[in-house]
Amino acid sequence: MIYARIGAVAYALWSLLHVVLGVTRLADRAADGALAEATGRLAQGHWTLLYLGVFGLILSWCNWKNNTVAYWVAACIISAEDIGVLLFPVWQGGTGVPAAIIGPGLWIVGLVFTSIAYVSAERSA
Repeated sequence: MIYARIGAVAYALWSLLHVVLGVTRLADRAADGALAEATGRLAQGHWTLLYLGVFGLILSWCNWKNNTVAYWVAACIISAEDIGVLLFPVWQGGTGVPAAIIGPGLWIVGLVFTSIAYVSAERSA
């Protein structure tokens, strides 16, 4: 059960990071007052960060209890998000080193520990 909790905490930290980034970047766009299409597209991306962060927090709570459905949903959704981050902004050099390490690092820790908990629970059942 400790592995599920370590993974859940990592996912929660990943989620909080995304909520903070989403809110602060949306606030920056709103302060600019510009409604150009490019700004709108950026705001849409920041909104995605925000709701993925909130969704990730809900999944973290469920993963804390080693919930099988939450394990698979988090594994798929959070992995898809961070693989996209690695393939596009990081690979193309548009993201600095701290951002390229912190989010994906928390994702990997969460995925590894919740996977250990999931496999351990399957074997003991």
